[in-house]
This record gives sequence, C-alpha cells and structure tokens, in this order.
Amino acid sequence: MLNRTLFILLALAAPAGISRGAAPEAVRYTVRFPEAKAHYAEVDALVPTEGRPQLAVFLPVWTPGSYLVREFSRHLEQVTATAEDGTALTAEKTAKNRWSIASGSHPRVRLHYRVYGREVGIRGNWMESDFAFLNGAAIFVAPVNLPQRAYEVKLELPAGWRGAYTALDPTADPTRFTAPDYDTLVDSPILAGSPQVDSFAIDGVPHHLVTLGGDGVWDNALAARGLARVAQTQRDFWGALPTARPVFIFNLLTGTRSGLEHGQGFVISADRWIPPTPAGLTPWLSLASHEYFHLWNGKRLRPAELGPFDYEHEVYTRSIWSVEGITSYYQHLMLRRAGITSTADFLDCIGGGIAGTQDRPGRLAESLAAASFDAWIKTYRSDEDSPNTTVSYYVQGTVAALLLDAEIRRASHGAKSLDDLMRQAYARHSGATGYTAAEFAALASEVAGADLSGWFARVIDGTGEYDYQPMLDWFGLAFEPAPPPAAAGGNSATPKPPAAWLGAQVKDTSGRLLVTQVRAGTPASAAGLSADDEILALGDYRVRADQLPARLAACRPGDKVSLLVARLDHLVHLEVTLGAEPVNRWKLSLRKDATPEQTAHLNAWLGADQKPG
Repeated sequence: MLNRTLFILLALAAPAGISRGAAPEAVRYTVRFPEAKAHYAEVDALVPTEGRPQLAVFLPVWTPGSYLVREFSRHLEQVTATAEDGTALTAEKTAKNRWSIASGSHPRVRLHYRVYGREVGIRGNWMESDFAFLNGAAIFVAPVNLPQRAYEVKLELPAGWRGAYTALDPTADPTRFTAPDYDTLVDSPILAGSPQVDSFAIDGVPHHLVTLGGDGVWDNALAARGLARVAQTQRDFWGALPTARPVFIFNLLTGTRSGLEHGQGFVISADRWIPPTPAGLTPWLSLASHEYFHLWNGKRLRPAELGPFDYEHEVYTRSIWSVEGITSYYQHLMLRRAGITSTADFLDCIGGGIAGTQDRPGRLAESLAAASFDAWIKTYRSDEDSPNTTVSYYVQGTVAALLLDAEIRRASHGAKSLDDLMRQAYARHSGATGYTAAEFAALASEVAGADLSGWFARVIDGTGEYDYQPMLDWFGLAFEPAPPPAAAGGNSATPKPPAAWLGAQVKDTSGRLLVTQVRAGTPASAAGLSADDEILALGDYRVRADQLPARLAACRPGDKVSLLVARLDHLVHLEVTLGAEPVNRWKLSLRKDATPEQTAHLNAWLGADQKPG
C-alpha cells in the first residue's frame, strides 16, 4: 500500500488532462491499404497527450521471441502530425525509432505514416494486393513513458478482402479490435484478406487454423485434424490449456520454414507442396508442435529477463536454451506420444540432433548459456566460421533436454522426469515474474531428489563433450556401429577402401569451385584452406567445379596432395593430408539385449508404438 504522503505527491504530479483514478484514454489506429499492391499500408494513430506539450513516440526495434534488433523503423515513411482540427504540428525524428511532436495544448495528436511491408516471413509486415499480414512491433507507433493504456485498431479493407483474423479482442465491428495494453497489441498479429480457415476445439476453446497461399493444393482440414491431435496431447501433458480465449494459428505457405510464438497462438511458414497425407504432413506438424508448446513454455513460463519487455533495447538472458531447446525436445516427443510418429522416427530425430551437436566444433568453444546470452549478435547473424565458434540452443538445447530428462529419471529411480520438472516450473514460476537460471536449476534438483548443480555446470554452463552413456544405459539405447565399407565391385569380397576426405564445403558459382565453409579439425582447416578460396587444381591437374568428388575418389586417406587456390586474386599453393570421410556414429537404436527394466524405462518415456494416422 502506498504511503499517504507519497500518494498525495504522486497525485499532485499527475499531468493536466489525466483524471485521477480514471483509466487513460486509448490510442486508436486506423490502418488502410490504398497501395497494397505496392506493399504499402497507411496508418493514422490518434494519440492522447495527457496534457504534455511534447509527445514522444517510438516503434520497437525487435519483436518478442525473435532475438535480433530488426530496426523496423527503416520501413516507416512520411511521418507527419496534426491536431484533431487539422492544425499542422512539428514531428521531429530524435532517434532511429523515435519522434517528438510539439503537441502544445492539444489533448490528442494524429500521427500519419506509411509502412512498407514485403517481408515474406513471420516477423515483419507483408502487404500484397489481396492480403496483409501485420506484426504489431513493426507497424504500431506508440507513446513513450505514458501511463499503461488500451489500444484500438480499425482496419479499412479493400474490396474483395473477406475479413481480418487476430487474437485481439473483437468488437461489434468485425474490422475493429482492441487490446488492453501494448504488450498484447504487439503479441497479436493480424492477417487480413481471404484465407482458408478451419477450426477445432480443445476443452471448448476454439482453435483457428488460418492459412494463406494454399492455392487449392494445401489440405487445410487435414492439417487442422493433425494439429488437433498434437494440441490434445500437449493439453493432456500440462493438465489444462493455458488460455480460455480463442487460439489463432497463422499458416503462411511461403516455401520457407519458420515459426514464431504468440500468447494466443503462433505464426508458421511452410511449403504448400508437401504431400496432402498424414505422413506428408509430419514435418509441418513437427513445426506446429514446437510453436504450440510455446503457449506454455516461453509465453507463460519464461526466464525472468524476458518480460516486461524493453522494445527498444536487447534483453539479455542465459536461459533461451530452456525456452527453445526444451521446446524442441518436446516438439518431437509430443508427436511420438500422439501416435503421429513411431519410436524409430523419434530416435532418428533425436539422433540427428546428437549428430548435429557432435559435428559442430563450436561445442568446444561456447556453452548453451553463452549461446543464449549472445543470441542477439550470433544466432541470426551466422557466417562461415559460426560452426567453429558457436552452438545452436535449438539443436544442442534439444540434446541437453534429453540428457536432463534421463538424469532426472536416473536420480529419482524412475519416479520423476523432465515432464514433472516442466509442470512444477509452470505451477511455481509461470506468470508475471518468471524464473532465474538458478531457480530453474534448483527446481530440477528438487524434482530429481538429488543435487544436479554439477550437471548444469557441465552441460549448460560448460563447454566440451557430453557423456551420453548414462542416458543410453537408462533407456536401453545404443549408437549403431558404422556399416562396413561396401565391396569394391563385382563379386569381390574385398572391402572398398574408405573415401578420401578434404573436409571443406564447396559450391559451384558460375563454373568456379568456391569454398563456403571450413570446419575446425578437418584436413582443409589444417592445411589453411579458407572460405571464399577458389579451388583451381588438385596436384598438377585443373579441377573444374563438377570434378572435385571424382578427383578425391581417386585418392586415399593419408595421401598428401597439393591444392592450387585463388585467394583475393593471388595464387596460393596448399599442402593437404587427406583424411577418411567421417561416418555418422550417432544414429540411435534400441539395444537388442535391453533388459526388462530398460524396456520399462523406454516405455515410460515414449509409450508403446501406435499406428500413425
């Protein structure tokens, strides 16, 4: 409760125009699309001044869930301001994403600006002649440092557009929506046009699959039925849905693969040409499973640093791995438990994650905690050396979640699991405050009934190799041995010698054989080969862009060869000792000699195989 004297001082300090005890007036936007075919929207924002002679407004530089400063204001044009009576006001740009308006004594300022949107993705704006996808952070300029308030959005749709779809609160006008605060406005994308819509309900809560770009190829109803199975499985996992309001799933069929979570749904992009069968939809359902899991883990259960949001600066946390890595683990596990994939399918996915972790030299240089903290400068800005210096909190985070699950099961003698940790974390830390990294680790120890601080120090905060053996032994799994070399040909029983390996990634660029990536620990790295080198010759012979595999096939591991490369137009000779082409040593399989106890552990983890459908 406020001290009485402090309350009086705050009341006296309130700017003129604010009625003490009354809710602040809403900001009202009108969005029009007179030049949609040129990828433009026009926005009028009626902003209360609360009696301030100077009004500061801003546009976010990033959007929650995507940790990169995206500079949305670069697409705003022709920002002007007037009073409600039409009096011109001065709007001065004061920073890359801020403007100051000389509002004088006017109670409201009308801002007008144009927004260019042709980001064929999920994080920005995208306007075409027949639709618009609006991301709140990229389009809605808002007042700075004024009281928390409601927001209203009115859309003026072109002729032929059937309607608008959003998790914002509806009104009697189907093109007018409201939000109780700016966080909700930013977190509720809008899709306007004539999309395909199929719906289902979980616990009476409507779920709307809103698909853009199906073009008669995409089976939206089939996708909705598959998604309903995933949603029901996840609801059963958590014990209840996290919301009683409608859930909107925006499915943008752009040919890319990406997703972004929101509080009342998510946006994904996919390929319209995937086979319209239950099996063909599995990759799409996997992505949808990931984003749906975020309704709990990420949006409501979150690291303490990720909210309330500072939309103008980076927000640092060492726990993105627990948002994205654990969610990536469960996206596959939920498909398995829903009966959409088999045990073999699941093990292939998890084995692929282990292979991706082990094949990335960055695991020796960067921890998962550091990767989380540096997401702002590394995750979305990878270069040719990134595999040598960084890890993926998605891929390696999945593996860490697997190992944590096994560790909790082992420590508790099968009584508890990562499932219990996530549900307990949700019960204790979801909501306004979130959890710290220390609180999450402490809760893991509490659930396991054992001290896991050493595990977190090694796997999350440390670098180096993971120990997979305890996990393998608990579940009765093994890494499959590498297949024997193929026979040399004909009826000969003589094994074919292993292929020689350079260890550089190359591409054909207009007939030039260019190196694109050199990973640490490869023969190419040891020889000093570099990205952007053009390989000209192997030994004394010219190598054209399509000839390198055949030339290497004529060599053997251990052979010393000379490479002639062009580097910044200089000719450079490099001596390379070729290695043996690596094989995938990380394919998971069930042990044939698994004990009944191990089989019981596996079944408690994955359940029995069901017929996919």
